[in-house]
Amino acid sequence: MKISLIVEGPSDEKVLRGQGNWFKKLGLEVDIHPTGGRPNMIKKAIEYYKLAKYTGSEKTIFLPDQEIDICPMITRQKIGIDSLPEDEAVTIVIKRELEAWILADGQCIRDSIGGHYHPAGQTDTEINSKEKLKHILKHKKSHKPTTMEAAKIVTNHFSITRAAINNTSAKRFKDFLENTSQNRDI
Repeated sequence: MKISLIVEGPSDEKVLRGQGNWFKKLGLEVDIHPTGGRPNMIKKAIEYYKLAKYTGSEKTIFLPDQEIDICPMITRQKIGIDSLPEDEAVTIVIKRELEAWILADGQCIRDSIGGHYHPAGQTDTEINSKEKLKHILKHKKSHKPTTMEAAKIVTNHFSITRAAINNTSAKRFKDFLENTSQNRDI
């Protein structure tokens, strides 16, 4: 089954492309389309959905960051694809940023920095997880990495399955893809 993931930026794309083996194991062919940021995703959601359909995707999954929105429903409403058929397009809001998923995967961080790290429970409410991740990874490099450098450091170590243990939106994404995979022939 072919699916499209609509993500905010190139670092999100990099990290999710690193999940290629897991996607394959689920029997999913995945296209990933970065939108150039959340405002652009909101503004052009229907266009990205049409692009996904045009390229043969059976499902389109929008993955916006919740960022400063009070709740995920507000973010979901901003994306505005709820009028589309749910079996074709869904929005799974990332609590609060994709970097919170990375911080939720303790083994990923330990392997990335070659040192100790334990996630402090759920990372859903982690404020500014992007900066926290960069700070942690600063120990691996001689400087604070850019967002893209951070993505490159963690990509080969990151596991959605492990992140799902400490982040509810990562779990929602994992469960949704596993369910989609299991029900693709129904």
